[in-house]
Amino acid sequence: MQFTIFASVIGITMGMRPHGFSGTLVDFTDPKVQGHLDALVRMAQSCVIKVRATPKDVRAYFTNSPPITRSGQCFAACMLEQSDVINHGKVNRDLLIHLASLVNGKNSRVVRKLHSISRLCLDSIEGMSDRCQLASTYNDCLNENMIEFAFPLDLAEEAVRKMPFHLIQPK
Repeated sequence: MQFTIFASVIGITMGMRPHGFSGTLVDFTDPKVQGHLDALVRMAQSCVIKVRATPKDVRAYFTNSPPITRSGQCFAACMLEQSDVINHGKVNRDLLIHLASLVNGKNSRVVRKLHSISRLCLDSIEGMSDRCQLASTYNDCLNENMIEFAFPLDLAEEAVRKMPFHLIQPK
């Protein structure tokens, strides 16, 4: 679903921020915002099953922390691929920026910063061919460079609680 985007970018696109930071604050009662969050959770639920992600993997992703496992890296890849931000190993910066502008407006501070950071982050994945490593590295780069738009911790924890970990069969 192209309207949904991975956790760091949903935070970025919605201009979310920790309390006390000046900038755009999201109205979580807004149906448009709620729709993005609901779609993100559905996408994450699918990715949990597909890559057999653990609660630690999903928590790391939703709290903008680098993944510590291969399944965590592949969870990031799944989220980016489902949103079409990455397709066949190529990052679609135009789509990423378009998704951010849908919520924030084309000339918002978030979108202006994302223009330069997304280009910088392309350099961090130069020459990578492993889909999980590529997606994870790109996502980590966005998170590190747009930290002021981090996904709120309470929403991240709520999303983790909604994951279908019970459906993952042991190997």
